[in-house]
Parts: sequence; C-alpha cells; structure tokens
Amino acid sequence: MNTKTRGALKLTRFTAMVSISLCALSSGLQAQNIYKCGSSYSQTPCAGATTLSVDDARTEAQKQQTDAATRGDAKLAQSLAKDRIAQEKLTMARSPAPQPAAAPTTPQSTSNVVSKITPKRIKSKKYKPDAFIALVPGSDKKPSNKKASQKKQEKPV
Repeated sequence: MNTKTRGALKLTRFTAMVSISLCALSSGLQAQNIYKCGSSYSQTPCAGATTLSVDDARTEAQKQQTDAATRGDAKLAQSLAKDRIAQEKLTMARSPAPQPAAAPTTPQSTSNVVSKITPKRIKSKKYKPDAFIALVPGSDKKPSNKKASQKKQEKPV
C-alpha cells in the first residue's frame, strides 16, 4: 500500500468515527422548552410565561409532500425567471434605438445680429495630471526662508 492510499484510508476511518459519535450524541439530545413572555420568546421562564410546544407533529408522508411542493415551487420560480429574461431580451430587440433629444429651437429674432459661438476647448489626450502624493500630517518639511533672513540682516541700519 502506498502512502496516499494509507492517508486516504485513515481519513475515511476518522470521518466515519466522527459521524457515528455525532449521531450517538444527537440521539440523546432533547429540545429545550420555549417560553413566551409577552411579545418575546426565551429559554428561561418569566412571570406569567406560557410554555410553547415546538414539536413537529407532521407525519413522514406530510413532510415528504411538503418537501416535494417546495422543490416544485423552486423549479417553477426558475422557469418563470428564465421566461422573464427571454421576454426582456425580445422586447429590447424589438424596441427602436433611443433617439437623441432634439435641440430646442429659438424664436427668430427681428434684428440681423450675428452671434459667434465659441466651442469648448478639449484637452489633448496626451494630458496627464500631476502625480498624487499622500503625506502624513506634520511630516512635510517647512520651507526655508533664506531670502527673508538675508533681508532682515541687511535692514539694521
């Protein structure tokens, strides 16, 4: 037996032992009582609390029937979603492309004034903004004022 097969066998045995022990533990567990205290629910009783029965009283046939109905509803929902998507695609294919809005017309003026419209300047495609540099507050160097200090020395006349 090679090491891969031996490791897989150990993993399978471990998984089987864990699942058997979990099944044995879960069979001894019981559901806790649920108490209704006014409009809230709790595991601990309170004054005037009523105990609720949360046992599933359905038979195995009823559970299977409910599961089958749930699966049927899920299949129906998927088919309806596919139909809706197909209908939307068909509608989009049939509808004409949206037309651009017409430019508003201006009333004709009585004077013969000619106005010149200047187009907006378009930046060249080669334009690149300055690089962004993030700085920690207080870490920037304060500019040195060499010219200001030289002027102060010249002034004491």
